[in-house]
Amino acid sequence: MRLLSFSLPSLLLAALLCGCAAQKKPSAANLPVVATQSKPAEAAAVPKPPHLHTASQAAPVVADENDMSCSYFYFLWGRHAELEMKYEAALEAYEKALVCDPEAEFVISKLPQLLLRMGRSEEAAGRLKEHLEKHPDDVESRMLLAKIFIRDGKLDEAAEQCRKAHDLNPKDAAPLLLLSELQLAANKKDLAKTALEDALEADSGSASAHLLLARLLAEEGKFAKALEHYRQVLAISPSEAVKMELADVLVRQKKYSQAAKAYKELLAQNELNDEARIGLIHVYLLQNKEKKAATELRRLKELADSPEQADLTVAKLYIRWEEPGKAAKLLQELLAKEKNSEASYLLGALYFQEKKYEEALKTLAQLSQDDEEYADGLVLQVRTLRELKRQEEAIRLLEAALAQEPLAPELWTLLAGLQQEAGQEEACLKTFERALKAHPDNDVLLYEQALALDQAGKKKQALAAMRKLLKKNPDHAGALNYVGYSWAESKVNLNKAFLYLSRAKELKPQDGSVRDSLGWLYYRLGNFEEARKTLEEAAKLAPEEPAIFDHLAETHRAAGRNEEAVKAWRKALELLDQQEKTKRRAAPDRKQLEEKIDRLEKEKK
Repeated sequence: MRLLSFSLPSLLLAALLCGCAAQKKPSAANLPVVATQSKPAEAAAVPKPPHLHTASQAAPVVADENDMSCSYFYFLWGRHAELEMKYEAALEAYEKALVCDPEAEFVISKLPQLLLRMGRSEEAAGRLKEHLEKHPDDVESRMLLAKIFIRDGKLDEAAEQCRKAHDLNPKDAAPLLLLSELQLAANKKDLAKTALEDALEADSGSASAHLLLARLLAEEGKFAKALEHYRQVLAISPSEAVKMELADVLVRQKKYSQAAKAYKELLAQNELNDEARIGLIHVYLLQNKEKKAATELRRLKELADSPEQADLTVAKLYIRWEEPGKAAKLLQELLAKEKNSEASYLLGALYFQEKKYEEALKTLAQLSQDDEEYADGLVLQVRTLRELKRQEEAIRLLEAALAQEPLAPELWTLLAGLQQEAGQEEACLKTFERALKAHPDNDVLLYEQALALDQAGKKKQALAAMRKLLKKNPDHAGALNYVGYSWAESKVNLNKAFLYLSRAKELKPQDGSVRDSLGWLYYRLGNFEEARKTLEEAAKLAPEEPAIFDHLAETHRAAGRNEEAVKAWRKALELLDQQEKTKRRAAPDRKQLEEKIDRLEKEKK
C-alpha cells in the first residue's frame, strides 16, 4: 500500500480546517479547496488561513478582534518559516497573527526573539517595552529585555530589569545571578556579593551562585568561606573544573597536603589530566619534595603527545608561579632542539619583563608571518625598541611588515602613533589612508584618523571625518563626543550638540571626557549651575585631565566665584606638570592659564 506524504504547510491547513469545523460548520459553498500538493517550502508568501478565504478568493483578510484559530494558523506558519531561517516571512506571519488576536501571548513572546535573530535589537527592545507596559509582571520578558540591554552595552538599564524581575519573583535566583555578573562587569564587587547572597537565600541549591560567591571570597582572601561554597558546588554538581579551582584555593591557603590529595583524586579519575598533574608537581616543589616532583614530571612527559609540548606546558606554569628563571631555562632548552613559535614568544616576553631588551629582540625576530604569535611578537618588538629609544627602527619594522601583508587594524594604528610621536604628521595621515584601503569599514581606524587630523591642526577635516563616521555608526560615543564638543567650542549647533553629548553620556556614563564636553556645553548655553555640577562630576571621573579643571574654572569665574576659579586653574597647572597632552584633545596652554590666574588675582586686589 502506497503511503501518502504531506508537507508541514499541508498539515497546517488540515489542522486549521479541523479546528474551524469544530467551531462552526460551514456550508458546502464556503468550503475551501485543499490541493493535494502544498505550496513549495521555498515560497516566502504567507497564505490566508482557510476559514478566512471566500468563495471568490478576492476579499481582504478580515478577522474578529480575538480570532484564536486565525492567529494560531499564522503563528504555526511563522514558526515553520523561522525554523527554515526565512526570517522576513516569519515576521510577516507573526504580525498577521497579532492582527487576528492582539493578545496572543505565544506570538508576543516569539516576536522579540525573532527580531534579535534578524539583528534588530532596538525593535526587539521596543516590542518588549510595549508589552511590559501592559503586562508589568512578565518576568521572562523582563529578563529578555535585560539581555538585550547587555548586548547593547546598557548595563545600568539591564541591572534595573533584573531587580524588577527579582521583586516580581523573589524565589527565582536567575535575575540575581545575572545582576551579580553585571555588578562584577562594573567592578562593583560588594554589590555583586550582596546579589549572590540574596540569590542563595532565594535558592540555596544554585550551584552558579555558590561558585561565583566562592570566587569572590577567594579573591578577597576569605578562603575558609570560599571553601565552604566550593564544597557546596561539588555537592550539588560534581565537576572536574571546580575540583581544580578548589585545589588551587587550597594551594593559595598553603594547605599543601589537602591540595595534593585533591590533585591525586583528579588524576585517579583521569590520568591524562595534565593540569592536575602539573598542579601536583607544583605542590611537591612548594613542599621541597623534589624527587616526587621529578617523578610526576617524567610521568607527564610519558603521557604527553610530545615531550616538547610537556616542557612548554611546564614553562607556562613556571611563569604563572612567578618563577621566570626556571621558565626561561626550559624554553631555551626547548628552542635549542627545535623551532617553536609559542616558545619564542614566551621567552621574548620573559626577556622583555626582565629588561633584557637585546635578547628579547633577537628571540622575537625568530617569528615568521605564518606563525600564530607573529602579530603579538611584532607589537612586543615595537615596545622593546621604544624602551631602547629606537623609535625610527620601530617605524621601519612596522612599515616593512605592513608592506608585505595587510595585518590587523591595530598594527596600522600603532604605526601611525609612532609616526605622530616622531613629528611625522603627514606620514601618519598617509598611514591611515593606506590602512583604510585595507580595512575601509573599521570604526577604530576611522576614529583614530579623525583624531590624527585634529592633532595635525586640520580641524575642519577632522570634524568632517567624525561626522562621516557617525553616518556609518550613529552610536559611536567617541565621535558623538568630538562633534558635540567641537560645536560647543565654536558656539554653533548647540541644540544638536546637546543631543549628541546626551547620547554619548548614555553610551559611556563613566567617561569623564564626555561629561566634560557636556559641562562645557552647559557653560556655552549660559546654564552655569548645571555646568558646575556636570564639570565636578567629570573631575571625579577623570581627575587627571587639566582641560576639565580649566573649564570648571571658567564656569566659576562666569558665576562670580573667583576664588574657586583660581583654585581650579592652579589644579590644571599642577596636572600640566604631570602631562602636557590628553588623549582626546590638546591640554590648555600653560601661559594662558597663568595669565587667567594673574588677571583674577589683580581684580581681587
